[in-house]
Amino acid sequence: DPDMAREALGAPTPGAPTLSLAGAVRVALERNFSLQDSSDSVASARWQESAARGEFLPQVVPTFERGEGRTLFGLDVSQKVPWTGGTLVASGRYLSQPDDVEVPYPRSSDLRLLLSQPLLKDAGPNATYFNLTNAQRAVVGQERSFALARQRLAVLVASSFYSVVAQRQLFEVAEQSLERTESLLKASDARLKVGMASKLDVFRAELQAAQAREGMIRSRASLETALEQFRGILALPPDNLVEPEAVSLAAPEGRDVEPVEVLVGRALDSRLELKEARDRVEDARRAASLARQDMLPRVDVNLGVTRLGFGQSFGDLWGLSDRQVEFFLSASYPIRQSSQKANRAVSELQVRSRERGVEQLELEIEREVHQAVRELDRIRQSVEVQEQAVDVAAQQRRLAVLRYQRGLASNFDVIDAESNFVVARSSLVGLLTSYAVARLELQRVTGTLAVDTEFAP
Repeated sequence: DPDMAREALGAPTPGAPTLSLAGAVRVALERNFSLQDSSDSVASARWQESAARGEFLPQVVPTFERGEGRTLFGLDVSQKVPWTGGTLVASGRYLSQPDDVEVPYPRSSDLRLLLSQPLLKDAGPNATYFNLTNAQRAVVGQERSFALARQRLAVLVASSFYSVVAQRQLFEVAEQSLERTESLLKASDARLKVGMASKLDVFRAELQAAQAREGMIRSRASLETALEQFRGILALPPDNLVEPEAVSLAAPEGRDVEPVEVLVGRALDSRLELKEARDRVEDARRAASLARQDMLPRVDVNLGVTRLGFGQSFGDLWGLSDRQVEFFLSASYPIRQSSQKANRAVSELQVRSRERGVEQLELEIEREVHQAVRELDRIRQSVEVQEQAVDVAAQQRRLAVLRYQRGLASNFDVIDAESNFVVARSSLVGLLTSYAVARLELQRVTGTLAVDTEFAP
């Protein structure tokens, strides 16, 4: 009956270690190879961000040269100026000549400080932080991809988990059907011996028994395949015999889904893919703004300080030094700008393309939500219909058996009723397992599937 089909747990192999659905998801989150690749991508993006951030740290390059009595000590320091796009460069050189060289001053120093500030090209925070912002966005994008991969993996594990549960129950259905069919075959054989049945009844029962055995063989193979797929998703070795634990399948209770308009709005606010697509539009706009800025001439304001010192010793260098302060403008403008023009045109096209992509993704998400809600509603209605079908098939079988036992009919009706009963129970099992996965899929498409919370220990 429907209750029996719904409550049949489908026991795992005796002695085999078992996992709950939450436990299986946690194992997959730790071991799944594809998810580990996604995690490595996040780590790689963070390293790239660290490298981009390092461009705003002082760059220090020491120099030392010695040869033929000549010694040179040097230090070069450069620093990007935040927000403005300017650069600050400082360099120092201390040179010591051998005493036997005829030079007025065997010791000399050269200290320089130059501050350059662009006014047009490369000026402003967009140009200054462009690479760093891209690196930070790459981290956010990879983290979102990782979160989405976790959600998809959780749904995949649930689908594989319930596939094993369904195959177990289908195997039990086939096994029970075989037992009933073999009993019918024995009864038909016995009735033939006393002249209450024809040889055709026996042949019909033998054929039904053969088909039931074939059904069991297929169910066993399907169960083994489902178990292998389940272990493969969890990245477990072939000799690991872990199986899903026995679970009861909950039937839908009325329409327990929020209105589709509410779910669509939630999905448009929560889906990480859509958030990433919108941020990619902003990335394209930043790139387009920088491309337009690159079309401008380079005009830099420069402030330089130079201090040159000479003396017989390093102590004399500061007293005999010459200090100079320079303030000047530098400008340049390339005559050929075909590459810059192409970059600007392509970046503006990229903005429009990504804006269209956002609109398309919004429509796709809305369709996915409608489809997920429609699928849940279809399964709910189909479960109601199929439960009735199981009940009718069970009554039909009982009546056919009773008529056959009383000699009012051949076993043809019994065999036909048995086939209908098996088909009805198998369909109900498939619907109930599909419903469990469809509920998780609805959470995923609305962007509300919190993996750590949903599958907490």
